[in-house]
Amino acid sequence: MLTQEIMGLLALGVLWLNGLLVLVVAAKQLRSVWEVRARLVSARREGRLVSGVVKEGGPLAVRNVTQLGRAVTSGGPEQILFTDGPQSFEVLGGVIETDGGEVRIAAAQPGLSEVWLAPARADEAAACPSDEAFTEALGEASTYKGYRRDVEVAVRPGDRVWVIGERDDDVLGPREEEPLLVSMVEPMAWAAGRARLLVGFLVAGTAGLVAVTALALQAPWFGTVSTIGGLLAVVYFLAIQPLGTAVRDAVRTPARRPLGGTWRRG
Repeated sequence: MLTQEIMGLLALGVLWLNGLLVLVVAAKQLRSVWEVRARLVSARREGRLVSGVVKEGGPLAVRNVTQLGRAVTSGGPEQILFTDGPQSFEVLGGVIETDGGEVRIAAAQPGLSEVWLAPARADEAAACPSDEAFTEALGEASTYKGYRRDVEVAVRPGDRVWVIGERDDDVLGPREEEPLLVSMVEPMAWAAGRARLLVGFLVAGTAGLVAVTALALQAPWFGTVSTIGGLLAVVYFLAIQPLGTAVRDAVRTPARRPLGGTWRRG
């Protein structure tokens, strides 16, 4: 017979299973971030990480994203929601001015390159350029096929960048085991910030799970303290998964950050 006590223990078991799954995913992400950081530290130690300003000329690197837009015409003003499809990166080559002089960046084809965009540059590319463009896209976006567009986001002259590759004198190019990275985001700071976020989430998530369980099991069961613990356990159960999803999205490398975007008239 399922008594209140047995039902309560089963509920706690489900709580722990759900919470531990989310925390294990976060732990794997932390390991991935540390691997990125180790790569950055190694590159800096070996002189393969340089920072400077892109000199005049064409774009240094581009991120190409194919997007699909679908119209939303109910529940408010008309808008088009975009989701990302296939993407690729390409380093076109150029020159950056560093504190130690000019460094030439070799061209690297898709598959041998990776581009980290600044959030503002990505948001700029995702924004609706004009009301005319919105009107033109809305017709196709309202159909079954949706509105497809190809977006090219460039690292332009005047941008400060960090580049990691194989150095040969004053030329940086791709390595055999890793792509040539051109980043508009300071990569060491990015890795440190994401590691702190994940560690904080893991500590808080584990502490919260233990705390609500301890309160729920406080004798007498289903007394005032135990009931409060049970209510907090429900709150934890409802919150931990969306929080874990938000953290997962926040620690994606800028190369994997969705471009997305929502177009509205005006």
